[in-house]
Amino acid sequence: MKDRPVLGIAYANAAMLVYAIHDSSIKALSGGYPVFQSQFFRAAIIFSGALLLLALTKRRHLIRPRRPDLIAFRGFSGLVGFGLYFLGLAHLPLVDTYALFLTAPLMIALLGTVILKERLSPIGWFAMGLGFVGVLVLLRPGPEGFSVWGLAILGAAAIYALSMVATREMAKTDASLTIVGWAALFSIVVLAPFQPFIWVAPDGGDLMLMIGLGVTAMTAQALTAQAYAHAPTAIVAPFDYVALLYIGLISWFVFDQPPDWYTAAGAALLVTSGLIVLHEAHKA
Repeated sequence: MKDRPVLGIAYANAAMLVYAIHDSSIKALSGGYPVFQSQFFRAAIIFSGALLLLALTKRRHLIRPRRPDLIAFRGFSGLVGFGLYFLGLAHLPLVDTYALFLTAPLMIALLGTVILKERLSPIGWFAMGLGFVGVLVLLRPGPEGFSVWGLAILGAAAIYALSMVATREMAKTDASLTIVGWAALFSIVVLAPFQPFIWVAPDGGDLMLMIGLGVTAMTAQALTAQAYAHAPTAIVAPFDYVALLYIGLISWFVFDQPPDWYTAAGAALLVTSGLIVLHEAHKA
């Protein structure tokens, strides 16, 4: 397929907007429903969508994974990582949560050097340090500003980074639809037994938000795939940070939580750090 950078950028921007809507829906639901219930709904919709796509495309051979060990790890890490993310998002402003989660690309690069033996230049290591400073600014260490929920988001980012390193290996043998579908099924099997004991009946609007979690997650993943199909990684990847702008606007105008100077400064350091690491990766 011939590269069409403008179209790739359009897909990437659309994906980031949908991701922002996804996270905003989690925030809206966080006050009234257990984390496990929201996770269960999200996984159920994703799994249903994966089955529907398999049926429509008649690619039933994708049902059986080639690396069940990594599939199981991907499912477990997704369950725990999203659980921590949902918990942190319930207690922190939306923009702070996403800014802290931007440590994930740095962690992926760091894990790549340890597990996959990928090289990182001195400038890349400097960027890692810059990102760490950004994290400290966002966490506001001190008796008044520090929040344990920030650590929950960092834990979610670390687990996500591990799962992405595993996904790189899985992608060599399994299709993305296989990976996503089995990860969702893992969450369904683990979370289903808890539902009768924690269930809170959602009203019509909240039910649509819960269904929307799965729909937006699948839509964003599909848009991201299209972005990378139409433009080189070096062009598409930096647009991951555009979601921070969308989330900042939603946080301000929907949840009345404008970012403060700590958030703006920490986010700026993390974005700068991530872009430097990305640039160094594409130079290698």
